[in-house]
Amino acid sequence: MDLFLLGTVMFLLANVAVVINMLRRVNLHNDSVLAWEQAQFTSVTPAMAPVLQYPVALAQPQAAYLAEAA
Repeated sequence: MDLFLLGTVMFLLANVAVVINMLRRVNLHNDSVLAWEQAQFTSVTPAMAPVLQYPVALAQPQAAYLAEAA
């Protein structure tokens, strides 16, 4: 039984090593991936525009408050 468990563990470790080597060889800086990232960014940016402008909206009342406090 111990030999079976040892073989199973060694098989799983070998599979993990293969997966790690495959992931290390993936080039994420090719034109296809960069184009996909740009498409994702442009499709998400309009939806996030109100969220991105939220800190700017907070800065204006804070500036008015600081002007009144001075």
